Amino acid sequence: MKQLTVITLISLLSLSVKAMDHDIDAQTWCKNVVMGWNLGNALESAGGDWDYDNYAWTNVWEKDYAKWETAWGNPKTTKEMIHALKEHGFNAIRVPVRWVPYADIETMEIDESWIARVKEVVDWCMAEDMQVILNTHHELWLESYPIYTMKETLNSKLRKLWTNIATAFADYDGRLAFAGTNEVTVNWAAPTAENYDVQNSYNQTFIDAVRATGGNNAKRNLIVQTYATDPAYGLAGFVIPNDPTENRLSVEFHYYSPYSYCSGGENSYFYWGKAFADKGKITPDGNEDTIANLFLKLRKEWWDKGLGIVMGEYGCSHHFTDDDRQTQEANEQYYLETLVSEARKNGFAAFVWDNNAYGNGSEKFGIFNRKNNMSVDAPFFLDGIKEGSKTQFVADVEYNEGDPDVGVGGKVIWEGEELLNWGDGFQWKIEASEFAPFTDQATIVLYYYQDKNASYEDIQLMDGTWSASLPFTVGDSKFDGDFNPRSFYSTIGESHITPMIFTGSSLSKLKSVGVNIQGYGVVLTKIVVMSEPNAILLPTVIPESDDAVYDLRGMKVSTPQDGKVYIVKGKKIIK
Repeated sequence: MKQLTVITLISLLSLSVKAMDHDIDAQTWCKNVVMGWNLGNALESAGGDWDYDNYAWTNVWEKDYAKWETAWGNPKTTKEMIHALKEHGFNAIRVPVRWVPYADIETMEIDESWIARVKEVVDWCMAEDMQVILNTHHELWLESYPIYTMKETLNSKLRKLWTNIATAFADYDGRLAFAGTNEVTVNWAAPTAENYDVQNSYNQTFIDAVRATGGNNAKRNLIVQTYATDPAYGLAGFVIPNDPTENRLSVEFHYYSPYSYCSGGENSYFYWGKAFADKGKITPDGNEDTIANLFLKLRKEWWDKGLGIVMGEYGCSHHFTDDDRQTQEANEQYYLETLVSEARKNGFAAFVWDNNAYGNGSEKFGIFNRKNNMSVDAPFFLDGIKEGSKTQFVADVEYNEGDPDVGVGGKVIWEGEELLNWGDGFQWKIEASEFAPFTDQATIVLYYYQDKNASYEDIQLMDGTWSASLPFTVGDSKFDGDFNPRSFYSTIGESHITPMIFTGSSLSKLKSVGVNIQGYGVVLTKIVVMSEPNAILLPTVIPESDDAVYDLRGMKVSTPQDGKVYIVKGKKIIK
């Protein structure tokens, strides 16, 4: 009896230690993800179409919901598949799950057989000692309606659903994390303030529902999403929700950027990255610096405030031309290596999207062939991920504070990385309400870099009705609504921050109908609105005859520091 008691105590102590090992904060949870993988097009598959107008399923070709898991062409997931992933070095799996119609759309009571099936897959992952994300995925009844008229109803449904999910998985240890939503969007259009607000409300409802179930869920790591899981929209409109549990919250974004590259294309190939600049045409809207700069912004915005960061999906669709397929596959391997390396460097948990689709073109994200004993059918993808995963977390990073940031203190309207290409490229409308506080003048500060491959450049500002251009001034120069950075700065391929000042009738237009921004040949990275810029650092501001030293905000410096960048006689120098 005494021996049995000792063994029991040892067993309980062992379990207690193991449980404590898994009771970790959000940032540790994220940093521990060395290689993450998505079980794509499996438990979130559907055997019908969602009727957005009538709010119901339609064209249901597979009447048996139990067979929906294979409705998109993939075999049922097995424990052998999960084991194969562990053998290849993956230590974390994101399990996308569709809950409705397995859950009643009104009560959100979940069919016990579906709970059992999801648990079976999660248990296989846990048996391999993997970290797991369980989410709600392709819940079209929720994701497609981020509007005020549906806000109260959908939050009520979401609360019921997550109460049921969290209760079912309450006994699972800290390796299991919950993610509240997936890609909430209205046809992928740029979000309005209403869309942002509804997404933020979803995040809060999710947290409140899970925490209320108590037990392990009181301290479980939870993951909330930016609108459309877009990092730029996150920087512009994400509000950190309230969580009664400290340091157990992460923010999720997805990354398929530049989309023109990552989505594939059979008939042409644009190489990605400066390392492949000598191989052919380079994609104009992103390179190594794009990823590094964005991830630093995300780290500064969220990580430095104690949040974890999850790149819940990333990938590059396999695409190539017949003349140089080998080099193009090497380029895709390099893209994934760079992306994963930057994620690891910043502590982000990165999960590659694998939908088990192969070939040449869009949506060919397959790596492990689930129909052929998990053979690696895209070894260049896997090699890139493995190489990038070797990067270690860097605790102390240096943020570039050296920009001539004339927009400091203004309201950030949008932030990201989007190519202006007239109607085929990025366009953004600033609503009239954003200019309501301004009386004498308003300033729109644009952050961007020039596309060195473009034949010309133009930034055009039209009124909110698209009926007329809006005149503005930059420094001492007046423009009738069109601004040519190449002519103004006499540069190609450089980054600029340009304050555009509106007064008189132009300001009146801004206050009544807002403004539309479009153009060609530049990549926009941020839009700021303010009354007047904090300093206007333009070629005419600092006279060449002045021997004084200025910082990059145009302020005179009496004791410059070694290694810093300053302006002397209108030119940048390093002291």
